[in-house]
Amino acid sequence: MRSWLIEPVLYQGRLLGIVELHHCHFPAHEWQPGEVDLVQAIATQIGAALIQAESFANLEELNQQLEALDRTRRNLIAITGHELRTPLSTIQVCLESLATEPDMPRELQQVMLNTALSDSERMRKLVQDFLTLSNLESGRVEWHPESLTIQECIDLALSRLRTRSSQEKLPQIKIQIPQNLPLVRADGDWLVEVLAKLIDNACKFTPSSGKITINAISTLEETLEVIISDTGRGIEPNSLEIVFDRFYQEEGALRRTTGGTGLGLAICRQIVNGWGGKIWAQSAGKDQGSQLHFTIPIVLGS
Repeated sequence: MRSWLIEPVLYQGRLLGIVELHHCHFPAHEWQPGEVDLVQAIATQIGAALIQAESFANLEELNQQLEALDRTRRNLIAITGHELRTPLSTIQVCLESLATEPDMPRELQQVMLNTALSDSERMRKLVQDFLTLSNLESGRVEWHPESLTIQECIDLALSRLRTRSSQEKLPQIKIQIPQNLPLVRADGDWLVEVLAKLIDNACKFTPSSGKITINAISTLEETLEVIISDTGRGIEPNSLEIVFDRFYQEEGALRRTTGGTGLGLAICRQIVNGWGGKIWAQSAGKDQGSQLHFTIPIVLGS
């Protein structure tokens, strides 16, 4: 005598759930073969419905991924077409002028050479950013964590930035790092890369008369939080999340006045995520400056 009936919901040997029926009246109900067969049929139909729903959800997710991939492809074509064609055209004009005008004044020759070198470097950085982001997103990067001082990494990042920008007047950069901060645990090369890209990004959007401040504080989550603040153009509230998306450019891919591909912050996010940290942006709005934050695990007991 049974007063309840339990039937598993299966699909190709995979347990999806259980159908459980109770008879709540006295005397206890004896389930008949036809009733059992009916419950089994219902369980089979439920299993098929669950699999169909799961397949539909997976298909919808796949469609979203394909749409995102297609947007990425279109952005890639638009950006690379513009970012590669423009410097290539400039380099070609400069080299053709140098080759066909042997009597060109030496000062003008130097201008042509400097322009060609500058644009070739711009192309090199574009290709390098694509390769870096591709390796990070595909998981092909090997991390080599070590114990580091954040001050040392900031000094290296600033040295790299000033070497690349020797011909430009940079905003005032102020470092406010307390003396007693703990050591951080991260891959030194990638940490310097993040700092260099975030500082470079702040320089792009801050006039030379402006100021950039680099600060770091200990948090309650066994991490160090680094803040890079600037007095530049700021970020609109609805863009605080998407500034870290691939190819994001505030003024549009073909109208940007500050140069770049819109990959720098996306690369930073991938690196910070790689060591288990967080990265985010804050700003009061247009022309109100901005603050970029990221966290790094600390060496416990340091």
